[in-house]
Amino acid sequence: MRFGRNDAMTITRSYRWIGSSLVASGCGTLAHMGLMELKTALHILPQFDPSSALLETLPPLFANVTHVQAPVWLLSQLNGAFLIGLLFGYVFHRLPGRSGLAKGFLLGLAGWLLLGIVLFPAIGLGPFGISLGLGAGPGLFSLAMVEAYSLVLGVVYAALQRPAHGD
Repeated sequence: MRFGRNDAMTITRSYRWIGSSLVASGCGTLAHMGLMELKTALHILPQFDPSSALLETLPPLFANVTHVQAPVWLLSQLNGAFLIGLLFGYVFHRLPGRSGLAKGFLLGLAGWLLLGIVLFPAIGLGPFGISLGLGAGPGLFSLAMVEAYSLVLGVVYAALQRPAHGD
């Protein structure tokens, strides 16, 4: 079987979503990390540290594994930067909304609800971090954290999916 130039272009286009997903999710991760650095620098909600709470909760699950902290941090980065980004790219055209911004916002909202209702209680923070006694602050900041990632992911992914000149 011979592949011609058009076949190669079709294959390239059909898998472009993977590269776009990885680049966009990397950009989203940088936006999220920038917000977290700003939070630290400005001493915003210093008691609200879901990453530390996660790191404190997981080691008992890995009692026989050494050097847990580095793999857990890496897992959280890979989760955000690769798995969620790839899933987003795979379902992008099926998501409601006309723009990458709208689709990213909806992803962020869904992620925030999942984070606040499932993960935060599982790591001892209560729904939306309410157990910390800081009012709505942790819930609202977690929305900002997730949306920083998701909005950038959506905008960058949509920009990368536009047909290249000559496609």
